[in-house]
Amino acid sequence: MSRNLLQNPVVNIIVLGALLGVALVFVKGPPSSREDHYRVVITASDLDQLGGAWFRRWQREPTLMEFRGILEDHIREEVLYREALAGGYDRNDRVIRRAMRQKMEFLGETVADRAEITDEEICAYFALRTERYRVPPMVSFVHVYFSTDARGEHVEADVQAALDELREQDADAFELAAWGDPFMLHSQYVQQSEQNLRLVFGRDFAAEVIAFEPGVWMGPVLSGYGLHLVRVSDRTESYVPELSAVKERVRTDMEFEARNAAKEQLYEEILRQYQVVLDDDVHAILEAAEE
Repeated sequence: MSRNLLQNPVVNIIVLGALLGVALVFVKGPPSSREDHYRVVITASDLDQLGGAWFRRWQREPTLMEFRGILEDHIREEVLYREALAGGYDRNDRVIRRAMRQKMEFLGETVADRAEITDEEICAYFALRTERYRVPPMVSFVHVYFSTDARGEHVEADVQAALDELREQDADAFELAAWGDPFMLHSQYVQQSEQNLRLVFGRDFAAEVIAFEPGVWMGPVLSGYGLHLVRVSDRTESYVPELSAVKERVRTDMEFEARNAAKEQLYEEILRQYQVVLDDDVHAILEAAEE
C-alpha cells in the first residue's frame, strides 16, 4: 500500500475512529491485568500489509471506502480471534489446532527457504543418493488382446493358434486388431516403465512384459482384461542419469528436506520448554502394548 494513502488525513481519521471504537467497546473501568487483551493497536505496518494484500489480489489500490472495509474486517478478525482464545475455543477444535500447528511449522520452513543451495551442495547430495534418481527399465511394445469372456473355453486354443501364426509373420501394428478382439485402450505402447504398466494392466502383466526380450512374440500374458500376446519392439535398460538432467529435481528434493528439518528443529526447540506428563492410565496402555 502506498505511503500517500497512509498520509491521507481521511485515512488517519478512519484509523483513529476505529481505535476509539475498539476502546469504547472494551475499556471498562481502571486498567487491570487483562488490559493488554483488550488493547488492539493498529500500526502503519498493519496498514501496509492490508493494503498490500488487497493490491496483490485486485492489482490496484483500494478506494477509501474499500480501505475502511478492509480495516474494519481486520479489527473484527483480531477481536473475535482474541475472544476465541480467551474462551478456550481452540483447545478442543481439531481444525483450529491443525491450522495453528501448520502456522508454526510454516515459520520453521521460512528459515530454510532463506538459505541458498549451492552447486557444490547439489553435487554432494546427488553423489550420496544416485540410486534415488535411477531411471527404471522401459519397454515399447504392441499386443493382441483376447477376451476370456467372449471366447470362453476356446480362448487358450485361439491364443496359441494366433501366437504360432504371428511368430511366422511380420504383421503390421495397424493389422493386429484383426488377430484378436477389440480392446478399449491402445494396441501399442511406447517407453513404459513397470510402474506405468501396473497402473494399466496389473502387477503380473507388468512383471512379465518388462522382462521380455525385444523382437519376439510372447504370451499369453494375463491381465485384468483378459489374455494378451505381446511383442516388445524396444527396451531401455535402467541407468543413472547425469546430474545435469535431474539438477532441478535434486534441488527441489533438497529444499523439501531442508524445510522438514527446519520444522523439526523448531519443534524440538519449543518442546524443550514444555513438560509432557503421561498419566497412569496412559502408562498402563503403553506397557500393555509392549507386552
